[in-house]
Amino acid sequence: AGAAMRAGRDAQVQQDYEAVTISAAPDSRSPEGGGGEVTFLVQKAEKFGQEDDFLTFSDNYGDRTDYWHGVDLNVNARLLNGLTLQGGTNTGRGVRDDCEIVAALPELQNQRVDSCAVTENWLTTLRGLFSYTIPKVDVLLSGVFRSNPNTVPAGTPASVGGSLSANYNVTNAQIIAAIGRPLPGNAQTRSINLLLPNQLYGDRLNSMDLRVAKVLRFGSTRTTVGLDLYNVTNANTPTTYNTGYGTGGATWLRATAILNPRFV
Repeated sequence: AGAAMRAGRDAQVQQDYEAVTISAAPDSRSPEGGGGEVTFLVQKAEKFGQEDDFLTFSDNYGDRTDYWHGVDLNVNARLLNGLTLQGGTNTGRGVRDDCEIVAALPELQNQRVDSCAVTENWLTTLRGLFSYTIPKVDVLLSGVFRSNPNTVPAGTPASVGGSLSANYNVTNAQIIAAIGRPLPGNAQTRSINLLLPNQLYGDRLNSMDLRVAKVLRFGSTRTTVGLDLYNVTNANTPTTYNTGYGTGGATWLRATAILNPRFV
């Protein structure tokens, strides 16, 4: 029954959609300089807006792979001289593949046809802290360090985090040149991500916070008066970017937010 359903669905795909291929302009900010061809599907005008919902199991249309794997390592040390050290790392990647299902159900994918299979790069997070009280003078020194890949929420647990996009506005003129008709529903543009998942990430986020505090003892009480310094190196790495490529990419990858500045 599943094989027959898939065969019928494949025939329906040919009837309901057309493939559009455009040539992306070269861009030195893109992996391998950008350029190349991008293919996506456009629904035929006579099928636009038609719905016939049917709820069933995904394996009636094909196999799906969706998992994350990685390694966590944490170390804690309390030394005899009062020095406390903690550190850890997490390295992992996600693997996703729903190409068989998307081939049968193209309405599930609104992007380029080759984006249905993703094997992410191995990404690593580092973190650590130290704490030490200098004897006799009772001065507390402590610090925290973090180094994270610059990812965005991926919307799935089978991922270490989403990558950057380059959302290009494909115009009606380009659609007409490719398939001889405009976009259905009087749409004037179609937004397509020129990048594949896992292809481009922002700069790595590194930050360090420090604290210096004097310990004051009065009878049975113990009080600390200290100075906290956040983002000691005053790093200004972008945390979010403009991912809209538009038609020319003039403002693409412009920073829209950066790490908070050094704060005392």
